Amino acid sequence: MIDFDEELKKFYPSLEVDQLEEAVNHAELVDAVDIYVRMGKDAAAAQAAAAQPVRDMRPGRRY
Repeated sequence: MIDFDEELKKFYPSLEVDQLEEAVNHAELVDAVDIYVRMGKDAAAAQAAAAQPVRDMRPGRRY
Protein backbone atom coordinates (compact mmCIF):
# COMPACT_ATOMS: atom_id res chain seq x y z
CA MET A 1 0.00 0.00 0.00
CA ILE A 2 1.21 3.52 -0.72
CA ASP A 3 2.21 5.63 2.27
CA PHE A 4 1.15 9.11 1.18
CA ASP A 5 2.97 10.87 4.00
CA GLU A 6 6.23 9.20 2.97
CA GLU A 7 5.66 10.07 -0.68
CA LEU A 8 4.97 13.71 0.20
CA LYS A 9 8.33 13.88 1.99
CA LYS A 10 10.03 12.88 -1.29
CA PHE A 11 8.19 15.57 -3.27
CA TYR A 12 10.20 18.45 -4.76
CA PRO A 13 8.25 21.36 -6.21
CA SER A 14 8.92 22.04 -9.87
CA LEU A 15 10.62 25.22 -10.96
CA GLU A 16 8.56 28.03 -12.40
CA VAL A 17 9.06 28.74 -16.09
CA ASP A 18 11.29 31.79 -15.56
CA GLN A 19 13.40 29.96 -12.95
CA LEU A 20 13.74 26.97 -15.25
CA GLU A 21 14.70 29.19 -18.17
CA GLU A 22 17.37 30.89 -16.08
CA ALA A 23 18.74 27.57 -14.78
CA VAL A 24 19.01 26.09 -18.28
CA ASN A 25 20.51 29.21 -19.89
CA HIS A 26 23.24 29.51 -17.25
CA ALA A 27 24.23 25.84 -17.39
CA GLU A 28 27.15 24.87 -19.58
CA LEU A 29 25.74 21.97 -21.49
CA VAL A 30 28.07 19.71 -23.42
CA ASP A 31 26.72 17.61 -26.24
CA ALA A 32 28.30 14.77 -28.19
CA VAL A 33 29.69 17.08 -30.88
CA ASP A 34 31.61 19.10 -28.27
CA ILE A 35 33.09 15.89 -26.89
CA TYR A 36 34.14 14.68 -30.38
CA VAL A 37 35.75 18.04 -31.19
CA ARG A 38 37.69 18.00 -27.92
CA MET A 39 38.80 14.39 -28.53
CA GLY A 40 39.97 15.31 -32.04
CA LYS A 41 41.96 18.28 -30.78
CA ASP A 42 43.54 16.18 -28.03
CA ALA A 43 44.45 13.44 -30.50
CA ALA A 44 45.96 15.93 -32.95
CA ALA A 45 48.00 17.54 -30.17
CA ALA A 46 49.24 14.13 -28.99
CA GLN A 47 50.15 13.14 -32.53
CA ALA A 48 52.01 16.40 -33.11
CA ALA A 49 53.90 15.99 -29.84
CA ALA A 50 54.88 12.42 -30.71
CA ALA A 51 56.06 13.25 -34.26
CA GLN A 52 59.80 12.86 -34.71
CA PRO A 53 61.67 14.97 -37.25
CA VAL A 54 62.53 12.91 -40.32
CA ARG A 55 66.26 12.55 -40.86
CA ASP A 56 67.73 12.12 -44.29
CA MET A 57 69.25 8.63 -44.16
CA ARG A 58 70.54 8.50 -47.75
CA PRO A 59 74.21 7.54 -48.16
CA GLY A 60 76.63 10.44 -47.91
CA ARG A 61 74.24 12.60 -45.88
CA ARG A 62 75.17 13.86 -42.45
CA TYR A 63 72.68 13.82 -39.65
